[in-house]
Amino acid sequence: MIKLDHLLVATFGVLLVLNGCLARQSLGVPPQLRNECNLDNLDVLQATETIKSEAGQIEYWDHNHPQIRCAGVSVSRLVIEQGGLYLPTFFSSPKISYVVQGMGISGRVIPGCAETFMDSQPMQGQQQEQGQQGQQGQEGQQGQQGQQQQQGQQGFRDMHQKVEHVRHGDVIAITPGSAHWIYNTGDQPLVIISLLDIANYQNQLDRNPRVFRLAGSNPQGGFGGPQQQQPQQNMLNGFDPQVLAQALKIDVRLAQELQNKQDNRGNIVRVRGPFQVARPPLRQSYESEKWRHPRGPPQSPQDNGLEETICSMRTHENIDDPARADVYKPNLGRVTSVNSLTLPILQFVRLSATRGIIQGNAMVLPKYNMNANEILYCTRGQARIQVVNDNGQNVLDQQVQKGQLVVIPQGFAYVVQSQNNFEWISFKTNANAMISTLAGRTSALRALPLEVLTNAYQISLEEARRIKFNTLETTLTHARSGQQQLIDQIVEA
Repeated sequence: MIKLDHLLVATFGVLLVLNGCLARQSLGVPPQLRNECNLDNLDVLQATETIKSEAGQIEYWDHNHPQIRCAGVSVSRLVIEQGGLYLPTFFSSPKISYVVQGMGISGRVIPGCAETFMDSQPMQGQQQEQGQQGQQGQEGQQGQQGQQQQQGQQGFRDMHQKVEHVRHGDVIAITPGSAHWIYNTGDQPLVIISLLDIANYQNQLDRNPRVFRLAGSNPQGGFGGPQQQQPQQNMLNGFDPQVLAQALKIDVRLAQELQNKQDNRGNIVRVRGPFQVARPPLRQSYESEKWRHPRGPPQSPQDNGLEETICSMRTHENIDDPARADVYKPNLGRVTSVNSLTLPILQFVRLSATRGIIQGNAMVLPKYNMNANEILYCTRGQARIQVVNDNGQNVLDQQVQKGQLVVIPQGFAYVVQSQNNFEWISFKTNANAMISTLAGRTSALRALPLEVLTNAYQISLEEARRIKFNTLETTLTHARSGQQQLIDQIVEA
């Protein structure tokens, strides 16, 4: 009887744990998506919501759309006007961004990391205080005052964490909980397309994008859904002003200013006057091999382990440099990827990106992602994209153009045909996303024996040879067909 009781208790415990796991997996997911992803019909998607601020705007794609929801991501586009400052913000999910246009500076705040940037000159208010201390020192205790003056001179210099230059072509990775800000230093709007991986294991909340603001307020609300119904304030707004005053050792009036209750400028504010922060000079137009691989080869004497700490780890990599291309054909275009091997922080956020630029007569050979979902965003031009699902059905055959995106699920095969110098950025939900092509020198069909092809497709041996060997490229090819294409492939191979 005792053993039976123990068995019942153990069974009940197992069922309880399983029920909790299932409940957590389905947390925040609509009923129609809890058991399967309905991907029989894909669409080209555009931003559905725009939140305007004083010096820019944020555009959102509907994260409740079945395609985006199934991919477990949220996509937004940030537009910062000249002289605009995107206020410090952090997310509960990893974030990866691409700078579509413009240039600026960006800072991140990683908890526990030291302030490694410091101004070389004291602040003006501090100099005035030093003068007052000098006059007091003449009246008595000059030695002690001089020591306090020296300490004050060091303490009033502004110190902050790392600040980096960002520009067109940069891929930027942000870890969960790391607050970051961006300032537009250029003479044109700074445009950044971003993806939040809300299905990432590091997000312990539901599958709703949640933004946490350290400053500012947004009277228009935030992302679509329940959060849109009410204005959003910064995190300090929820505390008692007296508690803030005690924590920061300031007066209550100043603590109330931090809550931004009467501030309607939004999350992107305009900076009045010069914007001065300690930062190194802008690097050269294109990064050298030494810059992109500062540690050198494995077990190099240069490698002391400091580069691998989260505090000093690089957060961005420029993939618009033609010298950085992984696939390059002068008359067709180029494709460049960034993953955890080229940008180690991506191993932590488990995301990667691919940049493509192809000319009007080019085609990206049919392929599929082996271990990741792909979110393809068009930055310029237009192209025809076809996507085929696991049942061999064409679920998308549309034209995509600037400002639109396509969700390509894992395993779904797709092909891209440029129609007007097509350019895109793809975010992938794996730190080392892998692809498999269906045509070309390294394709799945090329790797199959001739006998398998002849029997699988009921074709002759000669036809199977043409299928295997007619396309000599690996990634990009001409969109036209015929004998001229075969001649071009032989010349370019």
